[in-house]
Amino acid sequence: MATNSTEVEAAQNAGEAELKELADRARAAVAAAPRDEAAAIELRKTVRLYRDSTQTAEGEEKAPAPDLLEARRLIGEDELEAAEILLRKHLASVRNDPPAMHMMAEIAAYCGLREDAERILDHSARLHGSNPDALAQLGATLHRIAVHEDIPELVYKAAHVFDRALQLNPRHQRALALKAEMMMQTRGLDQSDTTYRKLIALNPHVAVHWMNYGYLLKTLGDAGNAVAAIRTSLALKPASGSAWWTLADLKNVSLFESDIAEMEEALEHGDLSEKEKVPLHFALAKALDSAGEFERAISHIERGSEIRNETNTAPPKKSIVSGSAFIRDTFTKEFFEERQGWGDPRPGPIFIVGMHRAGSTLVEQILSSHSQIEGSEELFIITKFSNELASDSPDQNYADGLRGLKDADFRSLAERYFEISSRSRQTERPYLTDKYPGNWKFAGLIHCMLPNARIIDVRRNPMDCCFANYFRYYGTAVSHSFSQAGMGRYYADYVAAMRHIDAVLPGRVHRLIYDDLVDDLEGQVRRVLDYVGVPFDENCLRFFETKRAVHTPSSEQVRQPINRKGFGRWRHYEPWLDEMKQALGPTLEDWR
Repeated sequence: MATNSTEVEAAQNAGEAELKELADRARAAVAAAPRDEAAAIELRKTVRLYRDSTQTAEGEEKAPAPDLLEARRLIGEDELEAAEILLRKHLASVRNDPPAMHMMAEIAAYCGLREDAERILDHSARLHGSNPDALAQLGATLHRIAVHEDIPELVYKAAHVFDRALQLNPRHQRALALKAEMMMQTRGLDQSDTTYRKLIALNPHVAVHWMNYGYLLKTLGDAGNAVAAIRTSLALKPASGSAWWTLADLKNVSLFESDIAEMEEALEHGDLSEKEKVPLHFALAKALDSAGEFERAISHIERGSEIRNETNTAPPKKSIVSGSAFIRDTFTKEFFEERQGWGDPRPGPIFIVGMHRAGSTLVEQILSSHSQIEGSEELFIITKFSNELASDSPDQNYADGLRGLKDADFRSLAERYFEISSRSRQTERPYLTDKYPGNWKFAGLIHCMLPNARIIDVRRNPMDCCFANYFRYYGTAVSHSFSQAGMGRYYADYVAAMRHIDAVLPGRVHRLIYDDLVDDLEGQVRRVLDYVGVPFDENCLRFFETKRAVHTPSSEQVRQPINRKGFGRWRHYEPWLDEMKQALGPTLEDWR
């Protein structure tokens, strides 16, 4: 039952328990009716009343020392030597300082000195084993190293360290938050849910916890409660670009005039960094798009993209394969003929490649509805191999590096692929999807590693696809999406690369046109299943009934029957998209 203004006014003199109950009821009302503006406004009022009446601050941690912040920045930009020099100076004056010790361990791990890293971390655990703050930092470091260096056993070690911190202090906010986040990232979703519930019960006025919990609920398919959680976060901290974008990105939500007013107020008067303004501009664009104010919407996309490009300092990651020209010159017909019969012949992996926003999550949901196919989402394993091969190539001569690989090298990569992908598995089904779209660049490498793997290229109309990407906020990823020209060139390059693979490996890749899938679901599904080599399964046509966690932005769309929403949306913005069309060139018309 929804709250009302009279109840809110009556609650102003109520105690904390009554205020909490009122806020809980307001959240329930939003969860039941996420498109109801009155419910959203009442939730905003009750959450702020509850916060203000309890006089509880967010309890933010003490800011790290400036030299530690600088060291963290340097590590993030792979300036490890400079970071180490800074940390050694810090440790000389603050001996055995936990965060500095942990960053030294990270540097050792990233330099391949795993034993040194473990020695530092074990020493920290002994010195600070009764300090929950230090243990929470230690757990976070173990998780970072586990992800960066692909050491899965360190995830379990990190979980043990978080649990030890919580034994010492069951209410430790950072340990709870870090454990919940790690469990979500490592697919321990039930544990993450339990931990987030405890975290927000203990810290009901901390905005970031509600935002992260909302994202988990979205992943779990609980869309209504996801909206309620994120709106709670925004009631607590309206000047949050990340939270506004997380809300705007939900498909079951409406953004109201009152939301637009709050976002504009945050942009004009909020204490926002330039980076934090970027997602706020994109969220405002989504709200204005829904209101039919297309010129204002595109102006926010342009401004957000401009700021993002100015502030993005992350260095590009090395890749053994670049664009279509490299693919055409390296992966020739002769290259594959000379390597006929190479690689690991085992079947199983199904790579779903193409562009972001082209339907890859839908195709994965359809396939994972089959009794013989498990959906495993974006694995990034091939990207990891590409980065490794690039780092191993002398003088960055990547073409020669690829030509120098032997059959044993490809088989070794394939063996590692099976081993790493097995960590994501929940079933014993014989086939497993890997839906990272950017794997289109590595179709030739995949073929040499796994000659019997399946590769499905999901392709969407160029303007629908490019505009959907241009209109979406990707954070530090998908850099080409933050300009019209970059988006158009990337799409055209992808089409050119896949056409070359079709020419030198005829029939190796199955092309699935998203537009055709929408118009002829059963026919296209039958063709895809024939290509994979499994019998037709009616469940694939009722993919929206399949219960599974979906971590990608299309998580809500794939839980609905197929439809033509999004087709032609770009036409509202056609007067401002000339640069995108010019960058697409002939591919604008010749794309299938």
